[in-house]
Amino acid sequence: MLSNYLKIACRNLLRHRSFTVLNLTGLALGMASFWLILQYVRFEESYDRIHADRIYRVESLFSKGGSTTDHWATSSNGYASAMKNHLPEVEDFTRISWRNSNRIVRYQNIKFRENHVCFADSNFFRFFSYPVISGDKRTFLNEPNTVVISETMAAKYFGRANPIGKQLDISTTGDIYKCQVTGVFADLPVNSGMQFDMLMSWRTSPSWTWNFWYQHESYSFVRLSPNTSPEAVEAKFPALSQRYKTAEALRDMTWGVRLVPLADIHLNAGLPNEIEAKGSRLSVRFLWATGIILLLISWINYSNLATVRNLFRAKEMGIRRTIGSSRKQLIVQFLFESLLLHLLALCLAVLLAEAAVSVLPSSLHLTAVPGQIRPLLEFAALFLTGVALTAVYPAVALLRANPMAVLKGKYVFSPADLFLRKSLIVAQFSIAILLIAGTVVVYRQMAFMLEQDPGIRTTQVLSLKLPAKTEQYADRTRHFKEQLRSLAGVHSVSESGAVPGREVGQVLANRPWSAAPSSNKPYEMLTVDYDFGKTFDLQLLAGHYFDRSRPADTQGLILNESAMKQFGFATPEQAIGQKIALETTGNRPNEVIGVIRDYHQRSLRHPFTPIILFMDPDYRWIPTEYYSIRVDTGNPGRLIRAVQQLWDAHFPESSMDYFFLDQFYQQQYEQDAQFRLLFSVFSGLSIFVACLGLLGLSAFTAQQRIREIGIRKVLGASLGSIVVLLSEDFVKLILIAILIASPLAWWCMDQWLAGFAYRISLSTWLFAASGAVVMLVALLTVGSQTLRAARMDPAKSLKTDV
Repeated sequence: MLSNYLKIACRNLLRHRSFTVLNLTGLALGMASFWLILQYVRFEESYDRIHADRIYRVESLFSKGGSTTDHWATSSNGYASAMKNHLPEVEDFTRISWRNSNRIVRYQNIKFRENHVCFADSNFFRFFSYPVISGDKRTFLNEPNTVVISETMAAKYFGRANPIGKQLDISTTGDIYKCQVTGVFADLPVNSGMQFDMLMSWRTSPSWTWNFWYQHESYSFVRLSPNTSPEAVEAKFPALSQRYKTAEALRDMTWGVRLVPLADIHLNAGLPNEIEAKGSRLSVRFLWATGIILLLISWINYSNLATVRNLFRAKEMGIRRTIGSSRKQLIVQFLFESLLLHLLALCLAVLLAEAAVSVLPSSLHLTAVPGQIRPLLEFAALFLTGVALTAVYPAVALLRANPMAVLKGKYVFSPADLFLRKSLIVAQFSIAILLIAGTVVVYRQMAFMLEQDPGIRTTQVLSLKLPAKTEQYADRTRHFKEQLRSLAGVHSVSESGAVPGREVGQVLANRPWSAAPSSNKPYEMLTVDYDFGKTFDLQLLAGHYFDRSRPADTQGLILNESAMKQFGFATPEQAIGQKIALETTGNRPNEVIGVIRDYHQRSLRHPFTPIILFMDPDYRWIPTEYYSIRVDTGNPGRLIRAVQQLWDAHFPESSMDYFFLDQFYQQQYEQDAQFRLLFSVFSGLSIFVACLGLLGLSAFTAQQRIREIGIRKVLGASLGSIVVLLSEDFVKLILIAILIASPLAWWCMDQWLAGFAYRISLSTWLFAASGAVVMLVALLTVGSQTLRAARMDPAKSLKTDV
């Protein structure tokens, strides 16, 4: 029986080669695209799934008057330990501090700057499930001045030698630690939200920071007891915080927490103080929907073409039913044919997917995540669903017909069949219009963000990370900057705590000097020098920039517009000369000497934030981290070599790490660029697959009406009138698709744009243009087939037996 089914299936597929090629192409493209999208989606959702359940990140919430004023990804070092001590629902906790995690690491003559060298609690590797290669994870972070390193770092500094027991010098601009290596952990997987290279023991950090409540710069994690609601713990935290709010800063605000499941963090919206590169839950959902849509379009193509092909198989089915074939046997025959075609398409899809992986960027992670069985099961389930759906409906539609009418060649579609087929065509092209509109919106939003003036110079700026602490550090750095200014091609040199493209990060609670302590609000504090404004072309609205000829300016403040408004000043001019009380210096005020226009410190996904530029010597504990060199046009390679020579002469203990600021700034849009690429590619494929189906339908329709066309030509009908006649039904369906898809596309893209603080506006022409594009492509597709039929010699067409 199976061999009979196979023989008949092969005959039918070979007899209708055009049908076979169209469906094979559509199904293969749909499967390959869905598989690639499935890998991307499951990778984005796989972050931190290796760890145990019931782990939550403790995020900081500040509110006043019942409304949230600030929500940070980090918390203070004191939050988690207090929760463990006072809340029975908290089973355990651990912390990792990212403060000053960019450090110079040295071993003998080997030195490198490492970006993620953090402090961590002694139980960190017992709390999480990161694999350990050597060392005892129960004890290797117990003692001060101990460090554990990744296997890559072990090879980098020690080669093949055993690193355990060896000493590393780890330093920042302010501290030098001599740490003994006590363990080696496996390199972290790419889908780990936290990426770190070395972890120093918590007891290596200054003891006053261990449980300090007024620096919110650590990631804190708690594990809750079984059957504990995180909301219950969140509700208890404000009362708990009252015991520890000992300073005036933010005393009158409600201190709360948000407990976020570890596995949800990656796809949640980005918050201030985030360390990882965030994904986008909404973008992942859009891509997932696109993958499903591609499969649906390919299935719709198959079903539509199969029902039309029933016209040519009607006599076969009638004879089979007349000689005794049961409905079940005929349905199995259709299923077998569908399965055979799907298996052939699957083989082609595998080749297409492999080719796409080799062409598309590896950063998209389109290959399977090791150990994940879920994507295979999902794909298998949808594969079998496709086989069933694409076989059952055409078979049932044909079997409903009267066998005697079928044998006489009088098989026609029932009204229900016609309605369903037309509905499927409308659905296909509604989806195509939605995807075209989405692609245009994504491209326009990306272009808007990339072309928008950030309000601060990023071009022709070379940025260097500051050297590590060394003897005579202040004299060396001052002399280094002076010599940089004397290099040919250097316009100016500035020193700052952050550069555009990086969050300022340092936050103090400040208020007007004459205001009550209850008016304290958080402000980002950016440490700068005299040349910062000149280097970055800041737009001064009132007052003056820091001036070397004015000694009092060292205690002056420059506000951006957002900070000015948050302090309650109506105009830039009104702010000049006002006194400000900065957190920790309540004994004297700082004077506002200037106001600058708001600029985009980070990407346009983020709103403007209140930033204060300052250089107060009493705040030297807020570090400066970058030199920024504004250069004239010329030979950048020669300039870099000259800077390198000066660096080596002044800071032989540190590696020189540099980047061009415009490239660094654009890296913020990498995730958006990846989404644009994927969405555009798969949207284009969706439209192509939909047109394959339309090509087949128009060809079969033209073939079915070939004698009618011949008669009309004999009676004098023009070529154009025949093309219009055969195309008008498709045009009506596409017009209906435009009416359905336009409002749906508007709603979908408005939801996606909601994730951007600065966004394009949606206009009706965009959706009208998307519909026009689909109409044009459809007319070209249909027209190519109808024109071919209309040009046929009437003598031949009248003899055609259809």
